[in-house]
Amino acid sequence: MPFVLVGAMVMAPVWLNDYLLARMVDRIQEYPPPPGADFGYIDPQVKVTGDSGDCFYTIRFEVFTDRPVEEVLKYYRQAKIEDPDGDLDDFEITAWTPFDEPGETSAANQVIIHLDGMYDRTWTDMRCW
Repeated sequence: MPFVLVGAMVMAPVWLNDYLLARMVDRIQEYPPPPGADFGYIDPQVKVTGDSGDCFYTIRFEVFTDRPVEEVLKYYRQAKIEDPDGDLDDFEITAWTPFDEPGETSAANQVIIHLDGMYDRTWTDMRCW
């Protein structure tokens, strides 16, 4: 029984940070997609990494749109989405298409939205070391 308690104490910060990141993903999905766009079929992907106590996260999701990538990127850069620390706009956003062919457009382009950020609740999350 003591091993279970020690394991729970070690994992509790990981579970808390995963919950906060899941809430951010929920806020992203609740935010309306750009005009002429719909969310993709694949669930958003979340990855947590760290280095010397700094905890970084990446959230990646897809939208299908008839708009240019730059327009979709501008839309999400202007969005007010709260990060895991409760800050607004405290992450970087990039976007691209998997089949980026200059001069070619289609009726429904897949656009990958990639968010990178850092959160502060790291001193006990073992993934941050």
